[in-house]
Amino acid sequence: MKVSVSLPADDIDFVDHYARDRGTTRSAVMHEAVQMLRRRDLAMDYEAANDEWVSSGEAEIWNAVTGDGLR
Repeated sequence: MKVSVSLPADDIDFVDHYARDRGTTRSAVMHEAVQMLRRRDLAMDYEAANDEWVSSGEAEIWNAVTGDGLR
């Protein structure tokens, strides 16, 4: 899908330099940037879920029994 975006000149310069150094295209660089944002957001979601799990007390219960049967 073709999309038009507006970016400041220094961002375009950065994207072009990044693409040139890696032998790729602006589109590939933008695709990589979007993937990185998705991974970052996913990591933040996992961190929030873990914090919620710990604060609920469930982590403490789980940790009390994780070693059962491993002797």
